[in-house]
Amino acid sequence: MSSERAIRRDEGERLAREYSVPFMETSAKTGVNVELAFTAVAKELKHRAVQHPNEPKFQIHEYIESQKEKSGCCSYF
Repeated sequence: MSSERAIRRDEGERLAREYSVPFMETSAKTGVNVELAFTAVAKELKHRAVQHPNEPKFQIHEYIESQKEKSGCCSYF
């Protein structure tokens, strides 16, 4: 069902490489691999934090706000 994809596979693979995380296909529609993907990313981030405690931390709230501004999404909240 590649015609119904929200993000093309090659774009997902590129983003995974950019953020140094494994690429994993998921489906919000069916739930396939969604929990596994979140768990895997969370474990990887925790591992990185332990291995590199002095590196700047990812600021999730700032990232979410910047993405909302870029996409125009949810600006009424």
